[in-house]
Amino acid sequence: MDADERQSVVWSAIEALAAEDGVAPSVQHACRACVAAVSAIGGGVSMAHPSGVAEPLFATDAASGEVQLLQFTVGQGPCVDALAGQRAVLVKDIKSPDSGRRWPLFSRGAVALGVGAVFSFPIQSGAIRFGVLDLYRRATGGLSALELTDALLYADAALALALDRDGDSSSVERLLDVTFVGRQAVVHQAAGMVSVQLGMSIADGMARLRAHAFAEDRQLGQVAADVVARKLRFHADGEGTTVRTTDETADDINTSGDGAGDASSPDSGG
Repeated sequence: MDADERQSVVWSAIEALAAEDGVAPSVQHACRACVAAVSAIGGGVSMAHPSGVAEPLFATDAASGEVQLLQFTVGQGPCVDALAGQRAVLVKDIKSPDSGRRWPLFSRGAVALGVGAVFSFPIQSGAIRFGVLDLYRRATGGLSALELTDALLYADAALALALDRDGDSSSVERLLDVTFVGRQAVVHQAAGMVSVQLGMSIADGMARLRAHAFAEDRQLGQVAADVVARKLRFHADGEGTTVRTTDETADDINTSGDGAGDASSPDSGG
């Protein structure tokens, strides 16, 4: 089967899924069709933000969504590298020492979620970067030559579906803007607040935010929302960084106030 015939098979699979849903073909259909074509257990699409962050957009199932959120929370993994390097990142064994050294937090978390192999493909063409197509397998092992070819074709199809029919990239930019309003904005706002609280750069503030989310086994967006709502505050002390809820901070203030007023309190005998 030549390249044109293979491409025809790819588009037929996408259109068949869309027909089942009774809607026009979309990026989600490209992802679902690709998962089936390479015998993956699941997959997802993450969108690229101008800041360089890849935020989960779609997952074929709940388990795949957890893997995507893990990469977004810890800020490392094949998806992150595929977006930054603008090339496919193929990991046939996420449990390998190599993977552990390259992505220590993601590797450990992915194994706990039952993932054995991860394959990440940039959805891009030239200066147009839409995001990344991720594929997950439970068993370790690489893609065959045909599966690799198919995955690349599905990534190309996903980009085509994100573009206007005339090939105008403005539709991608509009989709990125709409998706990130109210979602990614909260994370960036929280990173800025943490940077002020700790007296560091916004990039370092984001790193502290990610580290806290991972340590508390929470989504980055949830922690960010608490920071913005002033339910969570980062404090610098001599031993490092302390993270306190606003209730804990209020208790400290009240305790300090009680101590200062002991002389006039009824219990003091004054």
